[in-house]
Amino acid sequence: MTPTSQLCQSDLFKKRSEVLSREARVDLSYERAKAIGLTLGITLHDILHLTQKFWDMHTDPIMVLDGAASTLLTIQYNLVAGTLAKYAATTRPDLVSLVEDILRWNVSGQFCLTELGRGLDIFRMKTSATLLPTGEFDLHTPLPSDAKFMPPTVPVIGLPCVAIVFAQLLLPPRGGSSPVNHALTSFNHVRLPPSALLGDLAKSNTIHRDFMSSIWRVAVGSLAIGSIAIPNLQVASYIAARYFQRRHVTSVYGNPSPIISYRTQQLPLLHAIAQASVLGALYKWGIERFMDKDLDVRVRHGIAACCKAVMIQHGQVANYALSERLGAQGLFEYNRLSNLYSEIRGVSIAEGDILGLSMRLVTDTLAQTYKLPLSTHPDGPLALHEISLFDEATETVSSSDFMQAFMQYVQPRCQLMVESMGYRMAYDAAVDQGVPQYLVDLYLINAIKTDAAWYVERGMFTRKAIVHMEDAALSAALPRLDELLAVMEVEPYVSSPIISDKCWEEFRKTLPVYSSPQADVPAQPALALERAYL
Repeated sequence: MTPTSQLCQSDLFKKRSEVLSREARVDLSYERAKAIGLTLGITLHDILHLTQKFWDMHTDPIMVLDGAASTLLTIQYNLVAGTLAKYAATTRPDLVSLVEDILRWNVSGQFCLTELGRGLDIFRMKTSATLLPTGEFDLHTPLPSDAKFMPPTVPVIGLPCVAIVFAQLLLPPRGGSSPVNHALTSFNHVRLPPSALLGDLAKSNTIHRDFMSSIWRVAVGSLAIGSIAIPNLQVASYIAARYFQRRHVTSVYGNPSPIISYRTQQLPLLHAIAQASVLGALYKWGIERFMDKDLDVRVRHGIAACCKAVMIQHGQVANYALSERLGAQGLFEYNRLSNLYSEIRGVSIAEGDILGLSMRLVTDTLAQTYKLPLSTHPDGPLALHEISLFDEATETVSSSDFMQAFMQYVQPRCQLMVESMGYRMAYDAAVDQGVPQYLVDLYLINAIKTDAAWYVERGMFTRKAIVHMEDAALSAALPRLDELLAVMEVEPYVSSPIISDKCWEEFRKTLPVYSSPQADVPAQPALALERAYL
């Protein structure tokens, strides 16, 4: 066994962090990071010369057992010790002992670079270090927006903290979706009265049909819970839009400009808004068909599966993309994007796993057990795409053993095929219900991009044409952004503090402040580094 594999069997790594308080989990991660570092035996030589041992540390399997610990480890050894090692080995031999203390985890090292108000625009940082007549430096954060952002400098387990640049303002830890009290439920000879039975004691001759009837609400749930993606997209796009309008960066000409002016922000935002609008039409159409008792119940189940598949696909992709475009702000629980993404992932499994639903639907469709409603725009690109995918699958399973061909070639594509049906249904519903054309166009181009190779292979579009189509649709929608946000009517449901300066200031005042009275802090020589090198 390797040293780290032995370590992961220790009580330190067997301890269940999820049952601990947030503070205890943080302490545990620090203890694990220290244990990993000491077990690997990383030295000043390894840090300074980037030896193979240093690189191998990052690919050691133990690094995946605790994401927080691995983050702390790379900050401690690479950012902090690595930065100081260069000076310790050349002009500042007095720093050698400090680097050794960092490597031994006698102190916690932090690297405070990015600022709240500037993000990656680090060259224009506002934190100042003023040289005083005494030779000391006055380190200062002029405004709340100039605070260093992200370093985990909250005091922990009594460990002294040394930072390349010091920061006082801290933010709550990032989190996932809201917890639900899931449990393992068991029964030990629980006695129930006769009235507890729902149904008939007599054995049915149509057991499968009766079973499907008894779980009818699962199909209801598939359509209903999938629709959560609509407000999910609306809230996510609203938060992102207001932040993109509020957040400014310095242009190459030295002028501040909102990041909403960049196509990198506009594309995921307007796509999400278009998807929310089109999915609203799909949901309305799906409900009408689902409630039609003249339709085969299996058809109604299939419609629910298609709706859920495409709703969840849009929700997952959009939340991830928007969260990324928020930078570090997208990671934190208080801004909701990470929660929304985590929660839509949970929805994808609830009331029927999408992949499972897709495999069942494709199997039934290929076996011609039943047919879902045909397109109202059969000559449209999405309808042609759907037909082609199913024709290819039919040809595949017809040319050899059905089950083997299905398992080998069709099953991996089942979700894509069901999503193609969902895209077509959503497009048809949006057009038939009069959704604004620029939103329909945005939705259409996004659906085409999910399998652009097919459209290029068939000569329907070139890659260049797809890019220009997307640009034209985006250009038509962008001037209406505020109008689109107002129509969604989700502002009262948004509590994210990053949507306005006022909300951020109110939120900032609620954060804990960690400081030391100046009189109680012994004078220490400042570690000054040129910001250009940071």
